[in-house]
Amino acid sequence: MFYLNIMELFMNKKTLLSLIVVSALSLFVTAEELPQPGTFNAGLQVSSGNIDHDSFGNDKDGVAQVMLYVDYYFKPGWAVEVGLNKGSNVQDWICENDDADEDYCVSDDESNPDSFKSDLDYTNFIVAVRFDTALTEHNFIYGKLGAQYFDYEMTNNNNNVFEEDSGTGIYSELGWKYQWSNNVNLNVGYQHIAMSNLTTSSLAIGIGYRF
Repeated sequence: MFYLNIMELFMNKKTLLSLIVVSALSLFVTAEELPQPGTFNAGLQVSSGNIDHDSFGNDKDGVAQVMLYVDYYFKPGWAVEVGLNKGSNVQDWICENDDADEDYCVSDDESNPDSFKSDLDYTNFIVAVRFDTALTEHNFIYGKLGAQYFDYEMTNNNNNVFEEDSGTGIYSELGWKYQWSNNVNLNVGYQHIAMSNLTTSSLAIGIGYRF
C-alpha cells in the first residue's frame, strides 16, 4: 500500500512536471510568434465607412481613407505607431445656408433652391499604442488606441470654405492580422476617428511588411 502511494505520488509529480514543461513551451512558442522588440512593421491601408457631424441631420454619408503607418515594437507584441491618414467624402451632403442661425446640412433634399452640395477633406497625424496577440502561428488579433491631430475643411459648390477645424481627438482600431512567413501581413479592422464635430467609423483593409 505504501509502495502504491509512493508510485502514485511520483506519477502525479511527473504528470505535473510534464504539464509545466508543456505550458512553458507553449508560452515560449507564442512569444516567438509575436513581433519582437526592435522590429518594425510598415503598412498601407485603405478604408471606407460613414462620417457623422454633430450638428447635421441626415448625414451618415460615405468617406474613403488611405493611411500610411509605421510600428516600432518595444516589447513582444507591443508597439508605438505613427501614421498619416487622409480622407474625403464619397457622397455629398446637401446643405442649406439661407439662415445664418441654422445649422448647415440639415437636409438631403436638392429641390430646395437654397441648398448646395458640400465637399469634405481631412488629414490625421496619428500616434498610438498597438498590441498584437497570437491566435495561431499566423493569425493575430490586434488593437490600437491613441491620439491624432486632425485638420479638416468643408467647401461648397464654389469651392469656398464654410467650415474648418483642427485639433486633437481619439483614434482607435481593432482587427485581425494574418502574418506570412516572408514577413508580409494582411489586416482587416474596424477604425474609429473622432475629430471635433466629425466622427468616422470605417472598415479598413491593409498590407504591411515586418522588418
